[in-house]
Amino acid sequence: MSNKKKTPDSTPADKAAPVAAPAATPAAPAAAKNPLDDQLKGLQVKQAEIALQKARRAEIHEVQMNAADLRRLQAVAATAELDLAKKRRDAARELAAADEALNYTFYDGVSDESIKPALAELGKWSRRCPGQPITITLNSGGGSVIAGLALFDYILKLRADGHHVTVICLGMAASMGGILLQAGDKRIVGRYAQVLIHEVSAGTSGNIQKMDDALTFSKSLWNQLSEILAERSTMTVAQVRKAALRKDWWLTSQETVDLGFADEVLSAPFTPKVQKGGKKPASKAKGKAKSKKAE
Repeated sequence: MSNKKKTPDSTPADKAAPVAAPAATPAAPAAAKNPLDDQLKGLQVKQAEIALQKARRAEIHEVQMNAADLRRLQAVAATAELDLAKKRRDAARELAAADEALNYTFYDGVSDESIKPALAELGKWSRRCPGQPITITLNSGGGSVIAGLALFDYILKLRADGHHVTVICLGMAASMGGILLQAGDKRIVGRYAQVLIHEVSAGTSGNIQKMDDALTFSKSLWNQLSEILAERSTMTVAQVRKAALRKDWWLTSQETVDLGFADEVLSAPFTPKVQKGGKKPASKAKGKAKSKKAE
């Protein structure tokens, strides 16, 4: 056996012992997907979609409601406008009515039957509209003296009660109609109206005394009528009686005014006067044109 001692292997000083690399940290295992989370997210999305749909439906409903309200308001406004127009028409119709304008039309003969509605209507107007102006449009061929005097006196009563009465004759105021024309505060005749004045006419029968009494009564009536005619005219009572003696005395509108049986001729559009021979006078424009040419 050898006594040599084995020296242990020595590591060179300049060689460092190899350092062992640290062991790599193993990666964390991936978390497993939870199906409940997916369902929750899906549910949230669905809820959001439902909320959006509700919001849109609410918006559409609001728009529809606003449109319906607008249509309703438009319908209410249209109805109110129609109602206002109707009320205006009704008011205009009422204002245009004779009983609102206080314009009574007497187109009739003078009799008990014709003056009754006149007295009733004029009386109603007087009570309803005290002191307001009243117009009577007259076209009458005359008739009963007694009935006519009743209406004549009633018109005088209206004037005494404060009504200004205008009588307008259109067409004709004959006999008792001419007397009624005198009842107004203002007496107007149409341009082409005619006025007739004549003596009282009447029939009688019986014995001589009765006929004489009737004649006396008729003469008395004529005296009253001639006084009414002369009161506001340019003629005396005697002149009126003479002019109407045993004849029908017809007067044109201008003659009626000239003699004082009316106050004025109803104003009307201008009518060209016709010269003798049927020729119309040349217009001023033509006359001016001719004068310029002459210059």
